[in-house]
Amino acid sequence: MFWNDRPRWLRRTVWTLLVAYGAYFLLGNLFLNTPLGPWAANRKPEKFQAQWGRALTLYPGHVIARDVRLQGQVRKLSWDVQAQRVSGRLALWPLLRKEVRVPSIAATGVAGGARHVARNLEPPPPREGGWTLLFDRIAADHVLRGHFDELVLEGDGQAVFGFSKQLRGGAMQILPSSVHFDSVRLLADGDELLDGVRLDGSFSMKRHTRAQAPGMRKLALTDGALSIDGKGSSLRGYFDPQGKFRITTTPGGGELHAQLEMRDGVLQPGGTLSWTAPMHGVGVTGAPLGGALQVQASVDQDIALRLQVPQREGGILDLDAELRLQGRELPTQDGLLSVLPRASGHLVGHWHFPSLAWVTTMFNAPPWLRLDGSGDLIADLRLDEGRPAPGSHIELPQVAVAATVMDNQISGQGRVRADLVTSAEGTLQTQLAVHLDGYSIAGGPAAAPYAKGTDLQLDLTVDGMPARGEALGATTAHLRFTGAQVPDLRVYNRFLSEQMRIDGGSGTASADLKLDGSGGIGHGVVSVQGHGARMSMGGHALKGDVELDARLQRADLQQRQFDLDGSQVRLHNVSFRNADGQSRTGWWTKVDLPSARIDLAASSSVSGKVEVQARDVGFLIDLFGSGRSYPRWMDRLVDSGQVQARARVHWQDEALVLDRVHASNDRYEVMARLRLAGGERKGQLFARSGLLSAGVDLRNGQREMHLIRAREWFDAQPHLLQ
Repeated sequence: MFWNDRPRWLRRTVWTLLVAYGAYFLLGNLFLNTPLGPWAANRKPEKFQAQWGRALTLYPGHVIARDVRLQGQVRKLSWDVQAQRVSGRLALWPLLRKEVRVPSIAATGVAGGARHVARNLEPPPPREGGWTLLFDRIAADHVLRGHFDELVLEGDGQAVFGFSKQLRGGAMQILPSSVHFDSVRLLADGDELLDGVRLDGSFSMKRHTRAQAPGMRKLALTDGALSIDGKGSSLRGYFDPQGKFRITTTPGGGELHAQLEMRDGVLQPGGTLSWTAPMHGVGVTGAPLGGALQVQASVDQDIALRLQVPQREGGILDLDAELRLQGRELPTQDGLLSVLPRASGHLVGHWHFPSLAWVTTMFNAPPWLRLDGSGDLIADLRLDEGRPAPGSHIELPQVAVAATVMDNQISGQGRVRADLVTSAEGTLQTQLAVHLDGYSIAGGPAAAPYAKGTDLQLDLTVDGMPARGEALGATTAHLRFTGAQVPDLRVYNRFLSEQMRIDGGSGTASADLKLDGSGGIGHGVVSVQGHGARMSMGGHALKGDVELDARLQRADLQQRQFDLDGSQVRLHNVSFRNADGQSRTGWWTKVDLPSARIDLAASSSVSGKVEVQARDVGFLIDLFGSGRSYPRWMDRLVDSGQVQARARVHWQDEALVLDRVHASNDRYEVMARLRLAGGERKGQLFARSGLLSAGVDLRNGQREMHLIRAREWFDAQPHLLQ
């Protein structure tokens, strides 16, 4: 026979090969079609998992498998791929140099994609000696579906992909790859964006490590081309069952055309993009929508953009923008923020934003002024290299505003306008105008409001161009309000001592203040009017109308010191009981403070000079106690007409000191010094009427009269204030 006539060595070799092939065929297919295969492939399931149905290997390095599913995670990106059938070939010799090379893979019925997840799977530090994976060509017929987060691509296309990757943190590369779809549908959150679109694309990425090109920096190593032609969707506005305004898409009506090419992350001249989407449904006010959104882009030496959303009643977005981006580079770091410095042009629009907090930052407003909440924004912006140019302005018709002025929290609802102008000196300025239709003022973020009003104006001027992360220019501000209701005047007791308190009553407050960049008061006027206010002064209870005009000439917020030179206090229709228990009504006084200073640093203190005009001198004499032990002629001083007086005053905590008090008219003269602290009363009084004079030495309620040489005795006593 032919076989028996062959040499023995040949027959043994053939039998050996047949037995080896049979063993491989049996063991290889047992490995692929029993749990041994998945067990070996899924040694690190948190990083990579593989499952398949029936599988067949005919010779070493060759595999055919059905119902293949691969999945894994890289950092926060979870990916998965499914295929109905996969066949591939593994090159064996490269295994000797620690390289897994797959010259070709063919797959059909492919679907897959990636999704961001919360858990971050940090890769280990790069190490030497990692195996290299090289997939020369992965050809996929009938690509049915792909997704990235909520963006889904559906159709029937073809794709060719190749890559190399060195394990243990080594370099990776995407070989020239391509994708083609004749009819594709694109969805976002289940809403159709595109349908019936022809798509062709090609791309590749140069070899690099993660450290060399993290994140979006990979674009600088990427070449690619994209061609899209097809139909798009329309946009529809509506209200959901909870009454919130929504925008969705409806099939048909739109168009998308694009021809773009990129080399090393730079768009090439000649590229174009055009997208049109008709608008239907209703706007935020329920008015019908119409027209179409239009986006156009063209690439020459720069990138020209045109974006139009037709103006209509009740719109959530009206926009007409014509911009030019210098250069053709795509943003490889800092996202779209890196594109802004390259943008110049004109933008007019009306938007509704869920948050308006960013507006003050854009226009360099000081940090003590904040905007909050959602609202509409109307803008007319001229951009020069990403910065608003003179003539730009924005308006916020209704927004929540908060400002901190001298530790006081002002909050309310109103409108804001920002204008970029050129000053008289030729420098750039940002002017912010804030008008609150309703506002409240509180002593701190958690304190209850102590004043409420309906008309507040805050104007700010910021020198220089609005900047991106640069230092603020000099800031000045002007704050004005009138007639704010103050339900409880006791809030002003923090500026008073225990000897001079407000015990009750309501009133109104007004202010006209110039502020500095930190929200401190440079100078201005704060006016308070109280009606039927209850007060205590020097141990006496008073009731009447009070008017205060506090003129702040200088304020140091850090040192908490304020100069109030020129301030005035007026008391009208005052009633009180004197030291003898007699009721007095209709008393009045006018107090001017030529110099006054408030110091709130360690403990509250007020000091200064006062000039007083009063109905009579009775209240001053009454501070020294009952008049029953005085000479009878002193009783007549109370009814001896109006009095002019001057003095030095200082109060701190519970102590009130009056010194160098001099009160007189054409009938009499009164001089005094007095210290009130808790229950302690100490001081001296001198009174003269014609040829009569008397001195009173008061020490804790005990009085000693000096009727001989009273003036000499009074002048010999030391002053209480230096």
